[in-house]
Amino acid sequence: EGYIAKLQPRAAKRLRQFQNDLYAVLILQKLLYWDDTVVMADKKRICLRFYGNEYIAFYVAHDQKNMKGILEDGILEALTAETRVMHDHNSINYNKRFIFINIECNAHIQRDLQKIIDDTGHTEPKELKDLISITIKERNDLIKKGSDRFDDEYIKAFNEKLTDILERAMIRANENKSKYTGPFERAVISRIISYRENFFAWIYDFSIPTTNNLSERSLRGVKTKMKVSGQFASTDTADNYAIIRTYVETCRRNRINEIEALTRLCNGNPYTVEEIFSLLK
Repeated sequence: EGYIAKLQPRAAKRLRQFQNDLYAVLILQKLLYWDDTVVMADKKRICLRFYGNEYIAFYVAHDQKNMKGILEDGILEALTAETRVMHDHNSINYNKRFIFINIECNAHIQRDLQKIIDDTGHTEPKELKDLISITIKERNDLIKKGSDRFDDEYIKAFNEKLTDILERAMIRANENKSKYTGPFERAVISRIISYRENFFAWIYDFSIPTTNNLSERSLRGVKTKMKVSGQFASTDTADNYAIIRTYVETCRRNRINEIEALTRLCNGNPYTVEEIFSLLK
């Protein structure tokens, strides 16, 4: 029992250099996704956060889900003005400390629009949700054919439709006097209008993702763990879990078998960041 109890912290300690080296690669990426979730540790709510993309999975644990933890991570503040960051809407991302390009998740806003449709029956949110869905489908069809952008006429027509729908949706939202559904409807429509460029940057450049699903999928396993184990023993234990998961998941995303990666870790010879990314060349 003592050996099993000590196995995880020993493994995490062996991976500190891996974590530092991966951080150096992470902050140089041109596109990053990030998200966080609340988990339990010692009967308290703590935060587990993900940063990464198709090749990197970087997890960290914090006592609280706030700006302090994000600054301690040192990732968002280190990104350049050329880096695109995909996220669910969070005002923290627009802090003046950060200079990266914000990209908003369209799947998240479509869920919000569906809630408005269900709660109010208003047609404008449905028009907007349908416009987003149809445009993403047509974009995916063009990508399969080798295209990298819509033509200018398509973009112009999309923007005209979007402006018309948003104007009518805002009028309808302002007319909604319900104290239950009105504030939410106004907040969602106002958010889309205020951050329009961030929500629809993918219209102009097909290399920009439309959703933050990659981050949500990356955190899904954490929720599964919580259902099985209930909680972490402490924030330090959650941090050990985050470091080990960073290593295993980054290996997996670069076509390295997880069992092989864990075997090398237990033998005291984990894959290095240099090894992992040299395999891609």
